[in-house]
Amino acid sequence: VKIAWLDPLSGLMAAVGTNQLKTTQYLADEFNKKNASGVKFEIIAIDNKLSPQETTAALRSAQDQGARYITQGNGSGPALAIIDAVEKNNARNPGKELLYLNYAAVDPDLTNSKCSYWHFRLDADTSMKMEALTTFMKDQADIKKVYLINQNYSHGQQVAKY
Repeated sequence: VKIAWLDPLSGLMAAVGTNQLKTTQYLADEFNKKNASGVKFEIIAIDNKLSPQETTAALRSAQDQGARYITQGNGSGPALAIIDAVEKNNARNPGKELLYLNYAAVDPDLTNSKCSYWHFRLDADTSMKMEALTTFMKDQADIKKVYLINQNYSHGQQVAKY
């Protein structure tokens, strides 16, 4: 089973991406050692440079290498690009569908307005996380003020919104 891992291995998020890739490869190795069915998992790592355009090119490369399972998590921009490309691919190529496993992109739109049958998010979205945090905080008498120092991109703006 070929699984394409599309996340940053260069630039600002290289350290995070490298750590996530090592974890993914470790898990594949462990599954390969221990699964009784004999199914082997192969991770195809492609640097998407945290760019939606590079992610689309990386997805095409992964398809050319035989991957039909796609994992990605760093950045909702690349995630949206994957959802769009997977939807188009699957409509045009019945029987050769791709499946997107999102392990960390948390934009609520990914499972709301941009919802796709072919996309599975494995993490709570921003609105869910903020709901849990604020529900807990409202009952804490010792919390008097909360300050938000958010990133200046979609996730940071969503934290302020929710």
